[in-house]
Amino acid sequence: MKRNSLGIVGIIALISLSACAVQEQTATFVLKQEDEQVKVQNIHKKDALLKQKSITTIQYKTMGISTKTKAKKLLEPSEKLYANKKGIHYTIDFTEKAAVKTIEVDLKEVSTKDAKEISLISLPNESFATASEEANEAQLIKLGFKKEK
Repeated sequence: MKRNSLGIVGIIALISLSACAVQEQTATFVLKQEDEQVKVQNIHKKDALLKQKSITTIQYKTMGISTKTKAKKLLEPSEKLYANKKGIHYTIDFTEKAAVKTIEVDLKEVSTKDAKEISLISLPNESFATASEEANEAQLIKLGFKKEK
């Protein structure tokens, strides 16, 4: 009987500890300008910035073109720029009136060299290993982004 009650107490303690584990959170920031919108999502645990995802929607007329085919031809070189970069996932979708570019950066996997070679909206100024969500939020706000609630 004593052994069973100790086992039950152990299970309850384990469940309690797992419930207290820090979950990843997402902070979202948006910048809208005429025919362009940029959304940045910072994925973090407490203040540790883990990943950053940016979604940019650009109307074709902003690029001086009018068709999906012309947009594909114009933006094709950017796809090659992001190819084969560890920790970086790049996609681009073409709608009837706009291109939607998504860049996901895993700060635990991307090399500093690769990150600096490509144009990203807002990477932390400090080491990626110690990247701060709070510092990155301040940087985005300074660039004109608004935090979504």
